[in-house]
Amino acid sequence: MTTIYLINNSLTMNNLGFPDKETLEQKREKRILSIEGEEESKKLANQKDLQKVQYIYSSSYVMSLGTAKYLAQKLELDITIREELGERRLGHLGDKKIRMIQEIQENDFDYKLAGGESLNEVKVRMSRFVLELLEKHQDKTIALFTHNVAITCLLSKWCSKGFNLDNRLILNFGEEAIVDGAWDGINMIELTFHGTELVSIKRKK
Repeated sequence: MTTIYLINNSLTMNNLGFPDKETLEQKREKRILSIEGEEESKKLANQKDLQKVQYIYSSSYVMSLGTAKYLAQKLELDITIREELGERRLGHLGDKKIRMIQEIQENDFDYKLAGGESLNEVKVRMSRFVLELLEKHQDKTIALFTHNVAITCLLSKWCSKGFNLDNRLILNFGEEAIVDGAWDGINMIELTFHGTELVSIKRKK
């Protein structure tokens, strides 16, 4: 069996002022963890399930690397940065709000703005990367430090979709709700595979 842990950390600092010349994507990539985010990342490094991890991969975003570094240090492993694990590219917002785009995309996985990605495109890149890992690291344990939208897109490959009362996306695997609306703090989801076939999805945190 191959086990993959999908991990994201949304505990970032929001009171940062960036130069006007920086694009939205540059600003998002540079977001740093809050003090709470750093502390929760330290705790995560001691999580029992993660002590079996043999490979660590992360997106290039500062928040992901900042979360991964504690586990990497504890297990004395390198962090491999892969662009496939990056957050969805929003594109040119114009006068639109991110929350508005999020709701539209959750209802239409093919919708995207100019210069941005649709959720189906994120799903494809995440799926291809996971398949690469399953073929390369068979019967190993892997931690992927990525982002909530990227994780949601990947999980939609296997989960049934629905919506809660706030019109936010719900993903169910069997009888269990894996994603239900907002993502808070650190989240960790365990995927278990036999070869390249998914066996189970469990929300661990």
